[in-house]
Amino acid sequence: MSAHPLMELDGVHVHIGSQILNVDQFAQAVDSISRSGTFRTYDIGGGLGVKYTYDEVAPSVEEYLDRVVEAAAAHLPADARLVIEPGRSIVARAGVTLYRVVSVKRSGRDFVAVDGGMADQLDIALTGQRYEAVLANRMTEPWDEEVQIVGRQCESGDLLVEDARMPAPAVDDLVALATTGAYSYSMTNNYNGALRPAIVFVQEGEARLVARRETYEDLLRLHEPVQEA
Repeated sequence: MSAHPLMELDGVHVHIGSQILNVDQFAQAVDSISRSGTFRTYDIGGGLGVKYTYDEVAPSVEEYLDRVVEAAAAHLPADARLVIEPGRSIVARAGVTLYRVVSVKRSGRDFVAVDGGMADQLDIALTGQRYEAVLANRMTEPWDEEVQIVGRQCESGDLLVEDARMPAPAVDDLVALATTGAYSYSMTNNYNGALRPAIVFVQEGEARLVARRETYEDLLRLHEPVQEA
């Protein structure tokens, strides 16, 4: 590649996976890539994990950076450029998805249906990613029930959160899914006629609409007849 007249090899890129909670694995990747040769740039990639569930322990950004820089100083050329791709670790925690409870069914297990589902949280059905849910409007009440948060897409896989602990939900309660900023909106789709939700930025008590909610007019526009010239 270095000898090719139409290519300029600037460096190497490594990606060891996604949702990685052990920063030592990034240091091992730096050690491994250092054996590939000497380059101007080393891209350590992304994959730094975040806390999706109550049980997970995610490293801080400082822990991640300290370990990567330490490994780079030990194994890479001193004048090399070091690149990282923080991605998920920045935006995942910044996003929360809000749903409204539309029905509650108590039949052996308690099922709480909301006005969304796998069309706007495809990552859950696709990869089995676990999220945690809370009742945003009743956070201070005792969390004494364990419920199934289900969507409206009429699929057995449309289970948003299994065994979610919260106060006894009722119609019109607000369910919040935390840590949904990384993939939820980019994977939204119109399955079964679902409409893409709005995006609202919130800072210091002020809310600002930054992406409007999709309408049925938007959806039907894709089905308009093609006008022949």
